[in-house]
Amino acid sequence: MRSQVKSQESRQEQEGWSGDILKDTFTYRYIDISMTLLDLVMENQQVEDHYQAWIKTREDADAEAEITPLALSELRNDSGSQILVLGLPICGQFMVVFRTSAFTAKIILAQDQDTTALQAASVTEFSGDLHYAIHWGQDFLARIDEEMINAGM
Repeated sequence: MRSQVKSQESRQEQEGWSGDILKDTFTYRYIDISMTLLDLVMENQQVEDHYQAWIKTREDADAEAEITPLALSELRNDSGSQILVLGLPICGQFMVVFRTSAFTAKIILAQDQDTTALQAASVTEFSGDLHYAIHWGQDFLARIDEEMINAGM
């Protein structure tokens, strides 16, 4: 009975994100940021090779082996903001974790490993100031765009 109540609460919480313009804006913005970061991280051939070797060991491991994500990249700034790009133990699945003083968010991505096309994405966790998070994400995307322009990409 307890698990049914918890399951129903989880469904209601997830449905609460649907149809709210601010939450939709956050969702699309952070999926975009997460995909951009994942693409940039995986452009590094050493990271890609390390991830592929790790996935191979996961596939060969005992089904009861510990499931621990692989840290592919970590970004920090002087204000204490942190972004983690993690490989999950299923090929093509990743998590991007955003932590700032005002919010925390976790985004799950699933992509086709051959084409890198996005197959699925969702916000699995969010807590904190939604307005701040939306503006923080907008500023972050602008900085990425500016850095890419300066690098001649």
